Amino acid sequence: MRLFLTFLRGFVLSTLLLASFAGPAYAQASPRISKSDKAEAARLKKEADNLMDQDRHVDALALYARAYELTADPALLYNQGRALESMGDYADALDKLERFDREASPALRAKVPGLHDLLVDLRGRIATLVVTTNAPGARLFVRDKAVGTLQKETRIRTRAGSATIEVVAEGYVTLKKEILLAGGSTFKLDAELSPKKSDPLIIVRSRPSSDISVDGKAIGRAPLELRLPVGEHTLVAAAPGRETERIRMTLALGDRREIDIELREPPSVLSRWWFWTGVGVVVAGGAAAAYALTQERSPDRGTFGAGVLPGP
Repeated sequence: MRLFLTFLRGFVLSTLLLASFAGPAYAQASPRISKSDKAEAARLKKEADNLMDQDRHVDALALYARAYELTADPALLYNQGRALESMGDYADALDKLERFDREASPALRAKVPGLHDLLVDLRGRIATLVVTTNAPGARLFVRDKAVGTLQKETRIRTRAGSATIEVVAEGYVTLKKEILLAGGSTFKLDAELSPKKSDPLIIVRSRPSSDISVDGKAIGRAPLELRLPVGEHTLVAAAPGRETERIRMTLALGDRREIDIELREPPSVLSRWWFWTGVGVVVAGGAAAAYALTQERSPDRGTFGAGVLPGP
């Protein structure tokens, strides 16, 4: 059956091309085409036919598309569908052939007696993929081919069989899934993407506002937000007339830390231990000195012999 359809398509293609550019169907499709555009379209079509015979389907498709731009002849939609089918791009081939079915005149469609069977055959080779996602601006790739940006729900037709589906969005972990698409079926995929874990976020506030440095590098004045690499860090907050605060932290991917720092005033000099210890020594010394001055001392022995020096 498939071999017969292939033969039939080739026969119809040749017949359709000849009718398209030589008969009234062509003139009916585009009554205002200039002679130069008509001649250029015919040249492009002929070159595309030769490329099809050489199995250069991609190049032929490009020329058929250019010819269609010049003439808007529905017959060239059939040609493009045939090229796309030969490339294995069944979904796009079906789109072109369905357009041909809608836009061709009854006389032109009558020249393709196997069109219905061809459409049925192609529909059995493709599946409908319905994709939803939570990620704004997500892009869809099917078999490594970019399909487009996903909306709330996106429906596409693609070749049946195994397929690699990728959904990619900025700031989210890419979803990659291998699925099997049955011909003529609809497959629904809910692409729920997880946000990527970013570098740790630190939010610093202080009273009063202070200068912040991290690992010896000045960052700015609080309040502020900053991202730091994963690992150990030392944050220092300093403000005039306040005691400096040092905070050591270990950060992991995705961490979010809010740090509120209350910078304390330095203690009064009268409350410091070294001040009161010092005052005690001074007072004690002073008392000892006063005591010594009021006491009569025994005569000291001199250092120049064993005699006793007289008192004053």
